[in-house]
Amino acid sequence: MRILFALLCLCSTHILNAIPPEEAKETTNNLRILDLLPNIVIPLAVEPGMPEDFVARSPNEVLDPSDWIYWGPKNDVEAYLKNPESLQVPLLRVKLSANVAQTGPDSFTVSIEDIKKKYPKEFEGGVHHWGNYPVLDVKALAEDKLIFMAWVGLNDPGAGWTLMFNLVYPEKKGHPNKEDRDFWKNFITNTKQLSEQDLFKASGQDLQPGYTIINVGGVKLKMTAEKRQKDGKLQVVVIPSTPDIEYQYADMNEGLLGSQWNFGKPLLKVYGRISKKNGENSQVVIDHVASVLIETVPEFSVSREEIERKKDLFVYQKP
Repeated sequence: MRILFALLCLCSTHILNAIPPEEAKETTNNLRILDLLPNIVIPLAVEPGMPEDFVARSPNEVLDPSDWIYWGPKNDVEAYLKNPESLQVPLLRVKLSANVAQTGPDSFTVSIEDIKKKYPKEFEGGVHHWGNYPVLDVKALAEDKLIFMAWVGLNDPGAGWTLMFNLVYPEKKGHPNKEDRDFWKNFITNTKQLSEQDLFKASGQDLQPGYTIINVGGVKLKMTAEKRQKDGKLQVVVIPSTPDIEYQYADMNEGLLGSQWNFGKPLLKVYGRISKKNGENSQVVIDHVASVLIETVPEFSVSREEIERKKDLFVYQKP
């Protein structure tokens, strides 16, 4: 479900005590998808329809979404990566697709008809949804091997990114068997989009009263938003998790949260750029829009004197 940002007149708010930046605490992350598919700027905010004991592993040890990430029971997936012939149970693998893009709410650069023409034998396929995520899943015979594939659109209107999933089953006589097929069917059928609050978390923004924990592309920071009662001035404080993170502020806009979760709560959209050094000669740069629930306070938690004194904070104000 899309998070709507309505530029409406603000309703009355309760006066709350200011939250000092150091008291903006990080909440416990209980979202399995963030462990299974980390380091991805545009997340897949779902609860995967597969056993709880599945973990994520990569042949290169680093879970890089541009290369295959394997999901399976720990011992089985680690044994498979060392010796593929050892596989006894079905696994999943996933990566960003290099040749299939999302073109609309339920369309891709390839269609069911295109794939069926190319691989007509034992073909089955269709388009359905995991909540707002369109899913194109296909079963077909290719080069005498039955393949099970799915492309999931990440709803990024700019690049049209999709994730490609593939069933990995034992290369033995009698496979894919009923267990392999049922495993794939359960994954496709039972994967569900997360609740609205968890959608925020999975998108790298853990919204709490007065502040947001931001974790995007492996870069983490905290951002507070306060509105001073006496003059309506807004103040944003950005607290990087490490000294090598910098924040460049662009603008902030006030409005209301349009999701059913915390519907109508005062919200601040903060536009800026996050950067983090990545070795001596490179850095990660992310253009970012943060959503922060606003606290109305008698006085800002960070004073002018503290702004001058504290060098590990980025502080911005708007009348």
